[in-house]
Amino acid sequence: MKVNKKSWLILIGVTSLIGGCALVDKLEGVITPEKNIIEKTVAKTKTVSLACKRGNIKDYEEKGWKVIDSEEKEIPCTWKTKKARPGCNLEKDKGCRITVPDKMGKEIIYTLEKLITVENR
Repeated sequence: MKVNKKSWLILIGVTSLIGGCALVDKLEGVITPEKNIIEKTVAKTKTVSLACKRGNIKDYEEKGWKVIDSEEKEIPCTWKTKKARPGCNLEKDKGCRITVPDKMGKEIIYTLEKLITVENR
């Protein structure tokens, strides 16, 4: 009877190995879930400063950026050297030289936004 038990155990083990491989192949698609792709829309913001009529906001608008907010302020565009007091020599006396704004211009600070689609896996 002991020999019979051993042979039955060996027979059951071999059949489960042979039948188990085919069963694993059939269940492989069921066990592993499909990966879902989730798309998110993210808003990127950017601050751009254009001063003294240099640059153009249309370059950004062509690339898909939208203007959310704009702020305007007056700033000096060019500077010049001037005498601090009458009668001083600019070349000999360094304390006599001061720098003052020459031409004033406008600086416009734009806040831009762009919607970007991002895929998560």
